[in-house]
Amino acid sequence: MTMPATVLSDAERALFREQGYLVRKILDDASVARYVAAIEASRRERGDAQRMSALQFLQPGKAIRDIQDIVCNDDILAVCRGLLGHGIVVDGASLFYGEAGVDYRQGWHRDVLQVPDDQVDLSWFSDSYHYNYVQMNMPLTVDGCLWIVPGSHRRQLNAEERAIFGNTEKMAPVDAPELSGGKQLVLQPGEAVFYNNYAVHRGYGGVLKDKRITIHLGFHSTDHAPTLHFGVLDHTEYTVEYLSSLAPCVREALRAHLVERARHPEVNVFHAYHQQFLTKEFKTT
Repeated sequence: MTMPATVLSDAERALFREQGYLVRKILDDASVARYVAAIEASRRERGDAQRMSALQFLQPGKAIRDIQDIVCNDDILAVCRGLLGHGIVVDGASLFYGEAGVDYRQGWHRDVLQVPDDQVDLSWFSDSYHYNYVQMNMPLTVDGCLWIVPGSHRRQLNAEERAIFGNTEKMAPVDAPELSGGKQLVLQPGEAVFYNNYAVHRGYGGVLKDKRITIHLGFHSTDHAPTLHFGVLDHTEYTVEYLSSLAPCVREALRAHLVERARHPEVNVFHAYHQQFLTKEFKTT
């Protein structure tokens, strides 16, 4: 069961525009327990003994069938409509799984890691840029691993950030000094943070004291032209046979993705960059 779908208030939309993130309760305890059980069962069935992984769970061969319906969740889609507009299309679905004791550290970054440096446009990081994408992290365990610099999606790097990023817009070293503007978001199971992933942020837990299970999703709106993150899912694997094997709502969500991808062949170059990035970063998934 999910909580009743609600419409975003003007204040919530303004907060997202200004700060770059919004936290909402999405799943009740029973739904959280159902998804955790499905994930653990899938790991047992696959004989997955990895202590940390990032699994693309909508892709054939990596699918976790019993959590795929999260991409159809009415409350998630309602928030995305409030932030982006109508015609919400899923475009990103991964599961982070980390056992207690795993050392989980990323450097501060913007999500342009897959883009060649000479193709990063500084206008992307401005108040006037319309970024038609929202990323969502929804933990199924208590999770304090997302850190964000509120408002940084609306500007270029400031002096403190530039000092640790150096001559790149992508990522600072893992051992770089802390940022005074960084804010840790501690989420409870079933809460979700929707955020602009052009903001300076990082995933950082140090040595995890407890297990971390977090679902990551991305969404696009057909109301506006795509930005570079539309093209995260590997649509080339969505055969008629695979789609026919899925739950109806998941099948329709992926068909909508395929239709929108066909409308925007210009994102193919960014799709290729992202697939190369996944191959490099997630070799074990």
